[in-house]
Parts: sequence; C-alpha cells; structure tokens
Amino acid sequence: MLLESIILAILIGFLVGGKLNSLFEINLKGLELLFLGALLQLFAFWSVKLHLEWANYWVIPFSHSLSYLLLMGFTLKNRAYRSFSLVALGIALNGVVIVLNGGLMPVDPAYLPEASRQLLQAGTGTHGILTDSTRLKMLADILFINIPVLGKQLFSLGDILIDLGMGTFIVMQMRRSENRPQ
Repeated sequence: MLLESIILAILIGFLVGGKLNSLFEINLKGLELLFLGALLQLFAFWSVKLHLEWANYWVIPFSHSLSYLLLMGFTLKNRAYRSFSLVALGIALNGVVIVLNGGLMPVDPAYLPEASRQLLQAGTGTHGILTDSTRLKMLADILFINIPVLGKQLFSLGDILIDLGMGTFIVMQMRRSENRPQ
C-alpha cells in the first residue's frame, strides 16, 4: 500500500498548493541504504514469484530481515525530517515482527484467496500464516481493507505508520520553497 499512499500524498500536496519540483530538491542522506533495502525486498519477492530454487530456504527470510535493518538505517540518517520518526517506528515494528517470526511477516489467512493461502502453507514467500505460535500477533498483517480497483489489501500497524510518515513528509516537502529538514 505504500505506492498508493505516496500517490495520494502527491495529490494532496497539489491540492494544498504544493509543487512537485520541491520533491526533487530534497537532500536525503544514506540513499544507498534505501536502495539496497528495496533491492533486497525485490530480490525476495521475485525469487518467490519466479519459483527460483532458493526461494524456500533461509536466503529469502534472511534478505527480508536484512532489508528492514538497512531501511531503518536510512530513516535514522534522515531523522532531521520530523515525519521520518513515524517511518522509522513503522519499519521497526515491521522489522521486529518479521525477525521474531523467522524472517516472515505473519498474515491473517482469513483474508487471503485460497491460492495465496496454499502458497503460504507450503512455506513460500516473504509472508507466513498467522498461527497460535506467532510472536507479536498484533504487529502482523492483520488489518484488512477492500479498495475498489486494487482489491483486498492486508496491512499492519507498522505499514500504517510508514504510510502516514511518508505521506506527511511528501506533503510537507511539496509545500516548502526551501527543502531544509523540518
């Protein structure tokens, strides 16, 4: 849901008189951490999607967990931007529940289509099925919304904080004429 939240934030930014150019003038630190973290998440996602041989081994959970460490480093380097504290908290909550559950984000199977549920039960992917032994269940993907066109979306408390933080950051930066940390 992060992409949808970013698009919504840009639209809100326009509605409150912001300028898209302002987003290109931001001086973020540690972009390499952001790109490496995103790359590891893409690696995990596509390894599973393409049914690559290592997808069911420790490589995916490890790369998934490591991506959150890198993303946390990126947010900490940019903590001068006030809204990044929400992003950092969201990443920390997601990262903790993922690490404590073997590198997989637990997901409530009640909201999943049957095909997705079967894949998760087979141990495939970056998500795992929420069970009685799941640690920190309240931080798992247990929240659900059905969005027209996009369909069912599962998300966590951490996802909400990340989306709110990024959305606030984008709107605030679009409204600034000088892009100093705020």
